[in-house]
Amino acid sequence: MWKIVEASEVVQKNLPKTTGLRTLDPMKAIPHDDMVKLLKLCSEWRHNPNLVMQFGNVEAEIEFFASLVKADGWLKGDHIDLGLYLIRKRQQQLEEVEISDWTTTDVFFMVPACGLDWQNTYKVYVPCMLQKYKHWVALEIDLIQCEIKVYDSMVSLIPDQSLKEELGPLSITIPNLLHTLDFYEEGVYANECTRDWWCPWPIHRVDVPQQANQGDCGMFVLKYIELLSAEISLATCTSQNMPFFRLKLAAEIARGDAYMP
Repeated sequence: MWKIVEASEVVQKNLPKTTGLRTLDPMKAIPHDDMVKLLKLCSEWRHNPNLVMQFGNVEAEIEFFASLVKADGWLKGDHIDLGLYLIRKRQQQLEEVEISDWTTTDVFFMVPACGLDWQNTYKVYVPCMLQKYKHWVALEIDLIQCEIKVYDSMVSLIPDQSLKEELGPLSITIPNLLHTLDFYEEGVYANECTRDWWCPWPIHRVDVPQQANQGDCGMFVLKYIELLSAEISLATCTSQNMPFFRLKLAAEIARGDAYMP
């Protein structure tokens, strides 16, 4: 998993809006050379099924890529963390990120590589596994509105009340943790919060495109976060496009970078 990095200093000024990512085309074709590289990688695994390869901090066996590119394949925490790492890495390459309007955690709710200190962001995107249902959802923790938005690709799986019960501890833990850190007493948030942040934060489920099978929830979470952070419509987040997004993520992992706008 990605190690925790030391947080940057609090900067007391308004945060810039993300700009470079707004021209991102989610459906842009995978470059031919990258497809060739990916095919060579698969060929190596075919001739040596026990081969272990290193991608960032993830040691990947053939099953890692097989479950990623397979239609309806289940994504594990390593897939999610590696995909989000590439998104954060691209953010750093595109813009000044001493402060920004967003960052992400890893699947363990930690500050990962290329992540920003929460005090230098407006929103934090979190990949969340609902263990009872074995289902990934994306959370948007809004540090100004003091609320938690849920982006769920299969709303029929979990009733609203059950979802709020599952995430209820988080709505209490976050304000308590921020209070312990004197989070709203300094930095970019001073006098900007729009509600009594020390109370339990409300949880809202957002109307988003839905998956049509059982295994795409992890891929939907990655695309939700990628597009939301770039302020791009979620219209391309469809089950029809998920096989392409899976293949594209595999190519990005193999090349070590997310594709630029």
